[in-house]
Amino acid sequence: MSTAFNLDVWVREAKREPFRFTLADREYTMPFAGELDKKILSAVNMTSPSAADIEMLLKAGLAAQWRAFDDQPLPLAALGELFRQWQSHEGAPLGESLASADF
Repeated sequence: MSTAFNLDVWVREAKREPFRFTLADREYTMPFAGELDKKILSAVNMTSPSAADIEMLLKAGLAAQWRAFDDQPLPLAALGELFRQWQSHEGAPLGESLASADF
């Protein structure tokens, strides 16, 4: 008889190095994108994310830090670059990583 796969153990062991960046002399930390809650999949278009989708993903990644981040003036191009750097840290396009599970 085989033992059941323990997904709780996998989640604990799959933790990766968070993504860190600075803005206005403050350091922000975002989790490895694959650690975001699965509910985000139904809220954003992962294959072709819009500006609103990218904002929602960043908001989810920054969590409690979002308000301080959002209070800083920042050009739209900088948001795009932040998103690209987060993807780069992930090692694959964010949509591929989050949506890679077969449902």
